[in-house]
Amino acid sequence: IERTKKAVEEAIKKRIQEIEPGEWMIINPTGRVARDMILFSDITRAELDRYAPDHPLMLHESGSGPSSQILFNSKGREVIEEELPVFKKFTDHDLKGDGVNLSSLIVKDVMLKGRDKDYAKSLKKVMLSTTLPLGFTTIGTRLTRTVVNALIILDRKGEMPIRYGWFYGDGSFYNPEGFFKRFPEMSGVGSAYLWNLGVGEEVIDSPSTGLCTPARVINPVLADRFARSGVDTCRINHPVMRAHVKDQIQYGRGVEYHGTDGTIDIILEIIDEIREETGMTVQEIRDKRITLDHLFIVRPDQIPKLVEYGMVMAVSPGFLAANMNPTANYNVLQNYGEQWMKYHIPAKSLMDAGAITVFAEYRRPFQSIKMMVTREACFSPRLPEQGKMGVETCKTLGPEQAINRITALKMTTQWAAYYMLKENQIGSLEVGKWADFVVIDKDYFAVSGKGIQDINVLLTVVGGKVAYASPDYGPIDRALFKGPEYVREAQLSN
Repeated sequence: IERTKKAVEEAIKKRIQEIEPGEWMIINPTGRVARDMILFSDITRAELDRYAPDHPLMLHESGSGPSSQILFNSKGREVIEEELPVFKKFTDHDLKGDGVNLSSLIVKDVMLKGRDKDYAKSLKKVMLSTTLPLGFTTIGTRLTRTVVNALIILDRKGEMPIRYGWFYGDGSFYNPEGFFKRFPEMSGVGSAYLWNLGVGEEVIDSPSTGLCTPARVINPVLADRFARSGVDTCRINHPVMRAHVKDQIQYGRGVEYHGTDGTIDIILEIIDEIREETGMTVQEIRDKRITLDHLFIVRPDQIPKLVEYGMVMAVSPGFLAANMNPTANYNVLQNYGEQWMKYHIPAKSLMDAGAITVFAEYRRPFQSIKMMVTREACFSPRLPEQGKMGVETCKTLGPEQAINRITALKMTTQWAAYYMLKENQIGSLEVGKWADFVVIDKDYFAVSGKGIQDINVLLTVVGGKVAYASPDYGPIDRALFKGPEYVREAQLSN
């Protein structure tokens, strides 16, 4: 700990010499020692103030994915609270366990304030170079001001490479009490390339310190972390966050709440409160298409109510690999026991019960499909504490929840369009729809289950025009592309 603290201090002092007075500073130590140093308050805001009294500072342990931790110095909080006054209602302790989302929020909406045009150029470049080659034609995710403004700039100029459904996220850090009561219900409103999906919070549980679940922790290391950190893994219990979630669901469409069984219990409780207080019918709840994401644990006793309320269940196969990462606090197998694996990302159980179930994944789509068809996940350590670096291990997890490849394909296309509020425009190739599709290099129905992950995208077509072409596809007429900037490495016909 002391060595890591010293390294942080030295990094801050070095950075101060390189930037202008008052300029933001981000320090990113990596690894469990750095993560625990912040989580257990072995480094404090007072120490950061001493290191950097005149610069806003964000200390963000960023190497452990959703397990990352975050801490601001007083100058940093002062700047954030001026921009986002509601932030004052969250203590440093409250913020622990949400490093990934908070760092993104602060960078984009505080540090990059006023740079919407610059961000638009950067975002377009990412979509062209990364998103389209993976075969994505439409994305749905939570966004805040700077990113939404950037997308609006692109949309107004007719420069959106893909379609984007966005929901207004991180409302607890942004908005005063009663905001969503006044916020217009915008679900589905927008253009063919950019529209609103609703409002939401995403991280209302805390994978950084453990899952929001009544399940008993069997891993003594994690149990000790619970006791020492004092962080409530059910972040939705924070009064500001719970009030916002209730208003989001009552006055709009609540989207992308993380779904661990403890959180699901609270969400269902909130819906029942709303119904009792307002007389809202079951059908009115169903019409909202409220969504739950990731689904670390869903108990069988919860599924009938989820089906009754028509909640969209969005599974995230990528989290299967966390069950081979000994440092992941959302490792269900290690921390809660093998008996819970049949309830972990339980796609088959949900669909068998009639739940609307889709994919919520940002990784390579065919890799994700392979994991749900085979339930085999692979993990390569990124840090020495996670295992032998560079050695991949694979394991079959919860095989009873495997689904067939036709179902998996529908989850990524036709059924996902329902999540996106655009089932009449996207998700299938039919007359009158928007002609979004991909061409792949292997027969999806002929390769082995494991072989699905090796499928590559040759063409990504959006609105009937080629938006991405692999040089492996063959000659393509330039006129078939959406525009000159989409013609990169593709072979062009004469």
